[in-house]
Amino acid sequence: MGAMNGFMIEVDGTDVAVPDGSSLLTAVRAAGVELPSLCSDDRLSPAGSCRTCLVRAGGRIVAACVTPASPGMRVDTGSDDVVRLRRDAVEVIVSALPPRALADGGPGELAHVCRSLGIGPEAAQGAGGRGVDDSHPYVHLDRDLCIACGRCVRMCSEVQGTFALTLVGRGGDTVVAPGTGGPWIESDCVACGGCVDTCPTGAISQPGPARGLTSAFHPAEGQTRTTCGYCGVGCALDVVTRDGEVTAVLPARDGSVNRGHACVKGRFSHGFRTSPERLTRPLLRRDGVLEPAGWDEALAHVARGLRAAVDAGGPDAVAAISSARATNEENYLVQKFMRVVIGTNNVDNCSRLCHSPSAAGLTASFGLSGGTDTFDDVERADCLLVVGANPVEAHPVVGARLLRQVLRGARLVVADPRAVGLALHADVHLRPRPGTNVALFHGLAHVLLTEGLTDEEFLRERATGLPELTELLADYPPDRVADLTGVPAADLVAAARLYGGAGRPAIVYGLGVTEHLHGTDGVRSLANLAILRGAVGTDRGYGVNPLRGQNNVQG
Repeated sequence: MGAMNGFMIEVDGTDVAVPDGSSLLTAVRAAGVELPSLCSDDRLSPAGSCRTCLVRAGGRIVAACVTPASPGMRVDTGSDDVVRLRRDAVEVIVSALPPRALADGGPGELAHVCRSLGIGPEAAQGAGGRGVDDSHPYVHLDRDLCIACGRCVRMCSEVQGTFALTLVGRGGDTVVAPGTGGPWIESDCVACGGCVDTCPTGAISQPGPARGLTSAFHPAEGQTRTTCGYCGVGCALDVVTRDGEVTAVLPARDGSVNRGHACVKGRFSHGFRTSPERLTRPLLRRDGVLEPAGWDEALAHVARGLRAAVDAGGPDAVAAISSARATNEENYLVQKFMRVVIGTNNVDNCSRLCHSPSAAGLTASFGLSGGTDTFDDVERADCLLVVGANPVEAHPVVGARLLRQVLRGARLVVADPRAVGLALHADVHLRPRPGTNVALFHGLAHVLLTEGLTDEEFLRERATGLPELTELLADYPPDRVADLTGVPAADLVAAARLYGGAGRPAIVYGLGVTEHLHGTDGVRSLANLAILRGAVGTDRGYGVNPLRGQNNVQG
């Protein structure tokens, strides 16, 4: 086990291997033993407040979620007195809830725990009457079902980084509430759905047929794994269906990128499927008015138009533009149709505007058209340079991960004309005039070179073109860059020193870099910063990473 950085403990007489830093709850679950843990969620820091995961370890009764496992420890979960203590803890919590909390065999975590312990609805004796908040379209609060476990508050702060929720009141009257004190709809909530997904009782829920469903507790049948169709982050989602209709879209706990989290778009924005404004059949324009038509009629009309255009002007009179929201296979068929059937190479894709500068720039610098590192790598950076991107809004799950890293102490440099999103948390915010990106990046590189903030060994052994770059950068001292970009020279130098002095810097950029006349040059000049620092392909940094605009841009 030494090579795996783990150790062995004994759970109910069975030896279990666990990684270093594991809690007893992790060890017990690794042994296949199910324990209630109403204040615990693997995505969150432990709290130990509900006392429903009690076990005996080292001769003492302890809460498994907050007790570290240690080599050779013996854990007892099944003794009658330990089981009785856990049941008593759950019954005390349930006793304060109204009977409807356990009615109708609900799908939530508390209902599941009560069923496993043989606790029926009659145990719920609370009077209720604390009211509801249904002001928000996606998140409803039933205060009578709140057990003040704090999971929603920790989810909002630790995972999403919004800090929109708090616990108010004292003792048995403690309940979750928006931090602003007013109705939920007026709070800072960004509707990521994290609080809904972690709530063990249904106190915070999604209205409609998805009420009570979470990524941990939902019907096994009628579930389809998919990838979010919005931005380019690639969140893994589970679509729950019933009778052919979408009931809920839940974040996948094992999603490699989102890790059990989602944003308002992926989580809740599936209502377009049933919108009365959705087109469900072709529309054909007759006498200036679009009218419904059958598929055969519509396809025949399009074919006649294409044939007429080719007859009149030749194959090159026709062009096609496809989308990065379509699959690779669909895009392949579009170009195949145009080249084989129509006979033209006039094929384009919307991603050429946003992606081709990245493909060209990154290929020229590194030989590959994609980012150099994973999001997991970027999240370990001690300095983030975020350029031309607003991931908090445009790529919310990644934005939340970057914000968490900043809140844990990573330094942050943001280059964006706007003061939005992560810029509000930046150590240095560079606000260049639109169109001056390349000059800004050259200015940063100039400082790295002149102040000796480069990796000379890396440049000597793994890079070419340094003399030419040095000659180019000589024309971009801070004062001249300040005149070109509007960024104060002191800010430019401060940003370069943060990036150049970091042990593991990472660059993240978005469409504010690529959607320019000189987008490719912008990507290449950004890549130069990582190369100068030796922060790509080494353990000394996490390279250059584009945030794609649509879900299949990279494809």
